[in-house]
Amino acid sequence: MNEEQRALLDKAEELGWKCTVCDDGSIEFAQYSPAGEDFLFSIEGKDIAAEVKNYYEDFDPDNYAEEWVAIKHQPDMQNKGIPDIRTLIKDADDIDEMLRELSEALDEMEV
Repeated sequence: MNEEQRALLDKAEELGWKCTVCDDGSIEFAQYSPAGEDFLFSIEGKDIAAEVKNYYEDFDPDNYAEEWVAIKHQPDMQNKGIPDIRTLIKDADDIDEMLRELSEALDEMEV
């Protein structure tokens, strides 16, 4: 990992993200959402700022909340601590904001 990449990951960690560099060079970003979800995503790690920006731009809070609502209503998932629908929707919006902040912070460092 070069100095620029390390600086980008340091910035992500300042924003509360746990960054894990995997053996294949990919990078996992993890952080608890405001509702307590252990949210994580991975990128290839070749162009950190651009890959995080692409992930943020592709993240759809509505779709994300819908997926959790569907999971919540599966018989084997009932009473497994998945919050109510309003909380899921708010949390998806909060995750979107977390990703926006991360993307913008990393993008500013690239300039």
